[in-house]
Amino acid sequence: MATSRSGTEPAEGHVKRVKALRMTAGTVAGVASLALALALTLTPVSLGLPSSPALYEKVRAEDRGGEGVIVAWALLAVPIGGLLQTPVARLRGARITAGWTLLAGYWLYVLLVAVTAWQVQGLFPPADGPGKSGGLFGALTALALATPVGAACSGAVFRPVPGEHGDTLGGQIRGHLATVALFTWSFNGVFVSMLIGKSFAFPRSGSFPMFFPGGLLWGFHAGAALGMLTGARLQRTPEARAATTAVAVSLTRTAAALLLCCLCVAQLGWILPAWAVALSAIPALIALFTLGPRNKRLGRWVEFHTLELPKGGFDR
Repeated sequence: MATSRSGTEPAEGHVKRVKALRMTAGTVAGVASLALALALTLTPVSLGLPSSPALYEKVRAEDRGGEGVIVAWALLAVPIGGLLQTPVARLRGARITAGWTLLAGYWLYVLLVAVTAWQVQGLFPPADGPGKSGGLFGALTALALATPVGAACSGAVFRPVPGEHGDTLGGQIRGHLATVALFTWSFNGVFVSMLIGKSFAFPRSGSFPMFFPGGLLWGFHAGAALGMLTGARLQRTPEARAATTAVAVSLTRTAAALLLCCLCVAQLGWILPAWAVALSAIPALIALFTLGPRNKRLGRWVEFHTLELPKGGFDR
């Protein structure tokens, strides 16, 4: 017993040290990139840059300095996080090349989101716009930018060697992308559905069920369905692809059933005040999920699923 304990203690100590190093590297990367972003956007002279280049003047003219800081921070945090997590990844025995491949893709993704948001200006509305007052547009943009930043600063892009399921380099990259897509689409679905619910006006007194909790639930299921479809496209084996697609179809049916339930409850707004409609939303959803498993036909439209992608279908 003593020998076993003495043999496991060094391994446990190594795991704890690596975990502490990952947390330290991620924290330093986030703080350092934020400080550098603030210096670039607010005090460029301190870095030896011109005080009023055309880009800075445009940002100031449109009163979008805060958005500029967020975009600059995201673009800087991805490579800085990768640099600081690389030595830790070597201690973990992780794949460095695969990690930097993902980092390059995430940096391009952040750049694409930033350019698109800046041009559309729907994700960055003016200070007195409807998106700013509700905070949901900002939350959606923050999620789209923070997901790759979190993957980079946490070191999650550097996958261990060998993989937990013996997966190949390509399988590890596809599995990581599928997981990030599932996470991102699920929460994007929540924000989009809540935006739809907030502006729902048929009738206006019935907007609450479309916003919360119904909007949260059907949006989450719809987003998760898109994420599972993305994961299915990344699968290489027909069996794993078919299984993932089947889950995506089931999630789509559940999202449609929840949306229909919310629309029906919202129609009570024609005859009831908003507070009464709000109180009716939760019992209606509970009844839907209670009756679903008891009815064969309804059960096909209301199913519970654990959002888990097949582990072994990415590397074959």
